[in-house]
Amino acid sequence: MPPPNSLTELHRQAEAEFQPYGQIEIVSTYGEPPAEYAAVRKSCGLMDMAFRGVIELTGKDRLPFLNNLLSNQTYDKQTKTGPTAGQGVYAFLLNAKSGRIIADVNVLERSDRTLLELDARLAETVREALEKYRFAEQVKIVNLAESVHEIALHGPGGAAILGSIALAPLESTQINLFGHEVTVWRDDPTGGATHYLIVPTMAARTVWMELLSRFGEPGQIAKRALRPIGWAAFNATRIEAGRPIFGIDFDDSILPHETGPLLERAVSFTKGCYPGQEIVARMHARQQVARKIAGIRVDGDTLPIAGAKVLDDSGNELGGVTSSTISPILTNAAIALAILKRPHFNVGAKVKVPAEGEMREARVVDLPFIHAG
Repeated sequence: MPPPNSLTELHRQAEAEFQPYGQIEIVSTYGEPPAEYAAVRKSCGLMDMAFRGVIELTGKDRLPFLNNLLSNQTYDKQTKTGPTAGQGVYAFLLNAKSGRIIADVNVLERSDRTLLELDARLAETVREALEKYRFAEQVKIVNLAESVHEIALHGPGGAAILGSIALAPLESTQINLFGHEVTVWRDDPTGGATHYLIVPTMAARTVWMELLSRFGEPGQIAKRALRPIGWAAFNATRIEAGRPIFGIDFDDSILPHETGPLLERAVSFTKGCYPGQEIVARMHARQQVARKIAGIRVDGDTLPIAGAKVLDDSGNELGGVTSSTISPILTNAAIALAILKRPHFNVGAKVKVPAEGEMREARVVDLPFIHAG
């Protein structure tokens, strides 16, 4: 269980609405969902990422150690080198017997240490799993749940707020922000740049308040550069960008090849052995998968809810909706991520889904629903 959130009182003062994220309480909205959505798309949305956690690995063997355990490459055995400071990869930790996903992680190399950024609810489970594989290697593994807090700047304005910082996806750097040392890394879950701030927990309140006071108020001419946002706006934009999330769109019953758009990001098919690799290699060789995450677009603007069954014309179950939203940028189209059986996940396939009390026609479309820019 993650520790108490030092920003919660600030959110309550801002009259935020909350929702559960497993056992974690997160902000749903600050009362203006359309404006929060627009901030992500046009300026910058400031979001408390209390549901994310960080594990730190130190020691000279940490990169080959991780390379032996994760689905993506963190160490080149031929050249005996790892990524340089500032580089990163996305990867899965798999069950050794079944090949199913235990967790997904963003691996951030910081020269003197390596950070694993992941779902906070899984941080201790992953730390314990890594410890079981540690024998003579010089590696120290620490869950930073008490030490750091993550804040995100979603949208095109984030780089300018941080001093015109220039990072490619999964690159990271260290900056001094309002007198505090902060690790900044980039990912693009909403289809545009997001800059994540890994902040010392004791500084999280200060950093949040300074960002709001300096950039969150509209000027006499210009609109505000930054606005606090909740899960509702982020969720809509990440669905539009076709970004599945572990614990929502897939879980520990899913194989890497069933994650749709995440497979190529998360798996190296040339790096060699790791737990679960034989199953991944076998599925890759066969080029067949029984089910997969896909995108569906519903005719009209009626929204299927997560958990709704996806059916064919005869009423046979083809899978289920995992996430859905009404997309403002797609003229309020109803879109969803769903896990579908073969061959119904192929683009162009027609399906039916219940939405607002009626069966609606829908079709499978390419992911992402929208493209950057």
